[in-house]
Amino acid sequence: MASSCELSKLAYSKIILHAFKYPHTAINGVLLANEGSNSQSVKYVDAIPLFHHNLGLAPMLEVALMQIDSYCRTAGLVIAGYYHASEAVAEMNPDPVSQKICEKIAEYFPNACLVLINNRLLSKQMTQTSLSVIQYSDGKWKVKDKENFKILPNNEAALNSVSSLLSKKLYKTFVDFDDHLDDIHQDWLNVSLKSMID
Repeated sequence: MASSCELSKLAYSKIILHAFKYPHTAINGVLLANEGSNSQSVKYVDAIPLFHHNLGLAPMLEVALMQIDSYCRTAGLVIAGYYHASEAVAEMNPDPVSQKICEKIAEYFPNACLVLINNRLLSKQMTQTSLSVIQYSDGKWKVKDKENFKILPNNEAALNSVSSLLSKKLYKTFVDFDDHLDDIHQDWLNVSLKSMID
């Protein structure tokens, strides 16, 4: 039986805001689920934006994942997935770095998904989710059926919410881990955005 994958409005919005802030470069981030999530259904409750420069630079990635893991332990969450957007508009395949990182996440969270952003479908008035979800299963990457992937509470509500955020240009204040490493006063959790998204 195929496991289902659900993305909260918060996680979805953060992914899209990250892609909008850096349309000229590849981006990545991790997806968080509640600790003890059901093995047949993965609900991603949050997304933590990682980088927009040197996505696979090991020392930076290690520092970021250690801080995120520490946050997760205090918040009852686990790193349970990964997202990626290529700098090439037409590219919809995961790069080797994304695959390796998601495979490593899957060692600890077997139903981990890799969410790919379709840059062609991004617009300030979102009419489609612009996401594709793949999962590592039986040694291969497999695309998830649309029936097994949803944005909560529903696609229309999430699209309207993110379109509103984009029209207010809130992506300009969005912070990823690269930004935080440049200025440690910047909040990589983007707490101030959470109340606007929920």
